[in-house]
Amino acid sequence: MYEKVIKFQLKNKFFNEAGYLDNKYIYDWLTLARKYFLSSLGVDIDSLGQYGFYYSDNEIKISINENIKQTNKDMYIKVSLSKHSGVKSIFLYEASIDGIIIFTASSSHNILSSDSERAVRMDRYLPKWDQILKDVVNNEL
Repeated sequence: MYEKVIKFQLKNKFFNEAGYLDNKYIYDWLTLARKYFLSSLGVDIDSLGQYGFYYSDNEIKISINENIKQTNKDMYIKVSLSKHSGVKSIFLYEASIDGIIIFTASSSHNILSSDSERAVRMDRYLPKWDQILKDVVNNEL
C-alpha cells in the first residue's frame, strides 16, 4: 500500500493551558498530510480552482488514543488512500510520537463544481488524477 509520512515538530503553541496537546490543530495537520500525500503523486489539489472545481471535506472521524503532555518531540502522521470510486476518496491517518499512536483518523472527500454542489466525476473531468488515485488503491503505483 502506498503511504506517506509527514513530520510535524511540536511546539508550545500546539499545547493548551493544562499542557496537553490541543485537539484544534488536528484538522490542519490532517489537511497538510493529505496535501503532501497527493502532491507526492503529482496531484495538485490547490490547482482545482483553475478548472472551476474545489475540494470538499465530506466527513472526518478522529479517534484520540493517547493524551500527550507538552513535549518538544516530533509527531509523524502516516497517510494512505484506502478507497477511491471516481467520485469519493477516503483517506486513513495514523499519528504517532516515539512509536506511540496518539490518534487515528479517516476522512472522505469529493471534488465539487464551483457552480453547483454536486460531486464531480473525476473519471470524466479529471481522468489523469482519477487514474492515479485508482492505481494507488489497487497497489499498482
